[in-house]
Amino acid sequence: MTRLAVTRRFRGYTLIEVIIALGIGVGILAALAMMFSSNSGNQQELERSLRQMENARFAMDTLSEDAVHAGFFGDFNPNLVAPAPTYTSPDPCAVATNLQGWTVAAGVVTQLPRPIEGIAAGTAVACLPNRRANTEALVVRRAETTGAILVASARTDNLYLQTARCSTEAGQVRAAASPGANPQGTFNLQDVGCTGGFNNAVRRLLQRTYYIATCNDCVNNDNIPTLKRVEMIDGARRTTSIAEGVENLQLEFGVDGNNDSIPDNVLTTGAMTAADWPNVVSVRMHVLTRATQPTPGFVETRTFQLGPNVSLAPASFNNDGFKRTLLSTTMRLNNVGSRRE
Repeated sequence: MTRLAVTRRFRGYTLIEVIIALGIGVGILAALAMMFSSNSGNQQELERSLRQMENARFAMDTLSEDAVHAGFFGDFNPNLVAPAPTYTSPDPCAVATNLQGWTVAAGVVTQLPRPIEGIAAGTAVACLPNRRANTEALVVRRAETTGAILVASARTDNLYLQTARCSTEAGQVRAAASPGANPQGTFNLQDVGCTGGFNNAVRRLLQRTYYIATCNDCVNNDNIPTLKRVEMIDGARRTTSIAEGVENLQLEFGVDGNNDSIPDNVLTTGAMTAADWPNVVSVRMHVLTRATQPTPGFVETRTFQLGPNVSLAPASFNNDGFKRTLLSTTMRLNNVGSRRE
């Protein structure tokens, strides 16, 4: 009896018990693997969405910040010039300082560039490489807002603006490149005391063009649509990537027809005339962005309306699996509008 009891106490598992235990273990491992895979996929999708929103917000903030400063020319107010200066549309690709649209005669501005300007989707511009079809571009012209620099620091290959501090000075403004060895021979406006001392402050003038490219790394053709900026710096044209995943830009402009700083008409880029551009006091931007990577199994079902003339139906995306976000905002051109109040 004793030997039998001991034998029963230490006997092993039966084959059926082992199979059942293995089945339960495999089931638990499979459940854990599925949960891990699901969590990993959700995490990747969350990262894609966050990256997309971050790029979209950064693109919109960059465009908005530059556009809202359009027409900032330091202390210079074109509305006080007599006779009134003419506004021109210089080539966005121009590099030479004498092609930036400024003409100053005897200290009086007779010609200056339009503060802001849209480039229609069908208008070809040579210096906007790999531009995405059916997208518009935005040109912003202004002076630097980061602060004036000393005349001695000005370069010969940039364009600068100097305004008089002395109210009785005959020539109230200078717009020129630094002549190098003797910059005060050109930027010779007096200081606030009108004592003959030089006003040594100048601001660099900017012309920036924002557009949508078909790629970020265009050398390797990564096929990621990207918001880019082209500007002239130190005598050379420079192209900079601003935000990945931006695939469309459409614009509307508020035009002030009676000089009260309030838009009387809102026109698309294609409907604007040469007479309308100097009277733009607001701009509405529609920016369509997408993720930089597709989401497996995702099918877009929404239609995106980018202004009155551009509607992108789901079929236009060819079931590419990319999630998209449309951002729209309207900015007042404070520098242009405030001069009319």
